[in-house]
Amino acid sequence: MKLRVENDWRTTLATALLLPILLSLGFWQLDRADEKAALIGRLEARRALPAITPQTALRLPGDERADRQVVMDARFKPNRFVLLDNRLRGGKFGYEVVAFAEVDQLAVALNLGWVRGDPSRQTLPTIVLPSGVQTVSGRLYQPSGDAFMLGENRLPVQLPSVVQQLTLSTWQDELQSLLGRPVFPLEIRIDEFESVAFDANWAIVNQTPAKHQGYAVQWFTMAGALGLAFIFRSTNLWRCLRHRIGRH
Repeated sequence: MKLRVENDWRTTLATALLLPILLSLGFWQLDRADEKAALIGRLEARRALPAITPQTALRLPGDERADRQVVMDARFKPNRFVLLDNRLRGGKFGYEVVAFAEVDQLAVALNLGWVRGDPSRQTLPTIVLPSGVQTVSGRLYQPSGDAFMLGENRLPVQLPSVVQQLTLSTWQDELQSLLGRPVFPLEIRIDEFESVAFDANWAIVNQTPAKHQGYAVQWFTMAGALGLAFIFRSTNLWRCLRHRIGRH
């Protein structure tokens, strides 16, 4: 039996449209895996460096600040904090508590970690900040991109309050006026075992490189299955194979 091509325009069109999409999604997931691996590598490398103060961090180039360990004597004041809304941990609704602490002449946004919230949003959690000066350590956090927000994320007129995101770059002038001192430009996430921390178990990345690689394999498998389906539907290859097997 001879191999014949029996093209169907609908099958050809569907394959031509879907195959590049599936392949591009697979390669995109591989790129994401490489990005996550680079982030993990950077964090591990910078954890090995000596801890610095926020004042020293200001003198570093911007790309050398992210993930550096910092240590400081922070003065906390009652009610000088915001709650970052809609933070999930283990499938539970809650908030992250960001206190605006005084470190020498700077105001520093110190993320103290996660607290559980009321899923009905009828009440807010009761937050009691540490009193006086506390020596704390943490990590400079620099997000990889802008988060999606519903509407404008304005700084509240008074503290404490609930906000969607911590946007220090757009709040600089208002925060300086509100707090009476210059604002350190990056969030500092407190170390997990600090006595003043809430739940401060920070995930390095939201998905591991291995997970992205697994997704890539799924997309490439779907692309392969689509390619095989196109070949078998557009030719008599399957009948040829059955015929040859039957002869043997």
